[in-house]
Amino acid sequence: MKSRTLTGIPASPGFGVAPALVLRSPEAADLRRIAPEEAEGELERLRGALARARQELAQALVELAELGEHEARDMVEVELMVLEDPASFAAFAERIRGEQLSAEGAIQAVSAPYTERYSAHTDPRFRDRALDVAAAFRAVLNHLQRRELPSFERLQEPVVIVARDLAPHETIRFEAHRQRIVAIATEGGGRTSHSAILARTFGIPCVVGAAGLMAEVQSGDWLVVDGFSGTVELRPSAQALERRRRRLRLLTSHRERLAELRDLPCVTRDGRRVELSANIELPVEVEHVLLSGARGIGLYRTEFFYLDRPHLPTEEEQLEAYETVARRIHPESVIVRTMDLGGDKVASYLGATKEANPFLGWRGIRFALNHPGMFRTQLRAIYRAGVHGNLKMMFPMVTTYAELEQALGLCAEVRAELAREGLAHDPALPIGMMVETPSAVWSADHMARRVAFFSVGSNDLIQYTLAIDRGNERIAHLYEPLEPAILRSVDHAVRAGRTAGIWTGVCGEMAGDPRVAVLLVGLDVEELSVSPFDVPRLKSAVRAVDDAHARAVAQACLEMRSAAEVRAYLARELDPLLPRDLLGEAEPGEENREAAAAAGESDEEGVA
Repeated sequence: MKSRTLTGIPASPGFGVAPALVLRSPEAADLRRIAPEEAEGELERLRGALARARQELAQALVELAELGEHEARDMVEVELMVLEDPASFAAFAERIRGEQLSAEGAIQAVSAPYTERYSAHTDPRFRDRALDVAAAFRAVLNHLQRRELPSFERLQEPVVIVARDLAPHETIRFEAHRQRIVAIATEGGGRTSHSAILARTFGIPCVVGAAGLMAEVQSGDWLVVDGFSGTVELRPSAQALERRRRRLRLLTSHRERLAELRDLPCVTRDGRRVELSANIELPVEVEHVLLSGARGIGLYRTEFFYLDRPHLPTEEEQLEAYETVARRIHPESVIVRTMDLGGDKVASYLGATKEANPFLGWRGIRFALNHPGMFRTQLRAIYRAGVHGNLKMMFPMVTTYAELEQALGLCAEVRAELAREGLAHDPALPIGMMVETPSAVWSADHMARRVAFFSVGSNDLIQYTLAIDRGNERIAHLYEPLEPAILRSVDHAVRAGRTAGIWTGVCGEMAGDPRVAVLLVGLDVEELSVSPFDVPRLKSAVRAVDDAHARAVAQACLEMRSAAEVRAYLARELDPLLPRDLLGEAEPGEENREAAAAAGESDEEGVA
């Protein structure tokens, strides 16, 4: 079969080269009708499969707890609850006895409502939950069909795991075999799926959402998984495979060099300091921040408190989480983003109705202001955790000056309330706002006078400025951070902030690209906040350039007419300065120089 390359979503950075090990899902459920006298036998088969699946999930809970992966553990608990629910078994029995379905057919019929409920959401995080819940039923089907997952203990050679999708209780098995499981590629899933989160935790390169993967790949096919670009190269030629192996060696060497930068400052060659922070969603991710060499946390997302749970989080529960992070990061700062909930991602107990355009609806600060009691509880917890002296707070999705004033007014009420109650808090806690809508960009001069800092949320700023749904596959290619409109928006916000005497940072995927990071530094952005895994790469990039050169590059880009023009210019101007392996590429001439010497080599496959 011919070589080809599939494009997916880069879910965990790195580079893996090895033969595929394809994990096939259970065969399509057997929908045959059974004879009435077969019903009890089918139920007995089902009981045995359920028991084995529950045991498998219970073991995963233990291992996830040992790793401190609490969010993934919570999701596995949901899967286990589904399988332990007497109502689930009653529903299975009804389909088997009443409709004469086989055990497999009953599983399929009963599981559909669970997965459809999540799949209907527009938020990719909720669609990822559908994959997790479906995996619980898939485990039962595996045991019904006596399909055992491969024993990774017996693996003798490195492999790339290929699957339609993976759930936490399946991915957790990879942790003990990281030396042999060099990459993961899935046809489904997204960056926020728990399997992707675990892959990043384990340091395994991962590409998800690679359409057509399962139809194209057989076990034993050679694959190249690029977790930087999100591509999966199938069956490369011998010459191409050798080039990929050389790139792998370069990246491995570069990773070792990046580790040496951990305790060094993020400064340009001519001495300008740039704050390089990390983004987190869960308190347990603090360990990744500390290992990365980041200076603090530039974005602490707090939505996990409200999703996939039956009741609102208490003030004390939130206080404990904020204090845990503040203590671990001290004396570096932590910026807590207040709830960024909306019509597409709210818990059922809030009674929100489905919206036709949830990203243009009831979300961000407008949602918080419409739930003042809920918002006040969070503000109280943040102010109280502020006694550690290193906490800041920022509001998401501010679109008007009036919204900002209303939110600041509620903060003043909370401070007065805490003072009356005699509760320790930080009355001078710095408050900032995210700039992620065109209206915020063009009102930035007014808003800058009322806050302590700006943080440009590039993901949503791109989406709203370019009128592009980043979850829509048909127009995903138009989602472009280097469009001049985006660069000019960032520049405008930075200038407005500087005029008012406040600093501006950028968080989001845009800041995670080394070339773009240098461009942002040239636009006078003072802080970059990215995934902990991107921190060493950006530090290396910033330390490779002069501030004056970065500013000249940025000014030139502001005058350009297209993203393609900007991208080509950045490659010409910056690539000679940045380490080639930093960009996931071989050194110039490397392929030609090593071609002869590499002939006949038998490099071990691996991961970087």
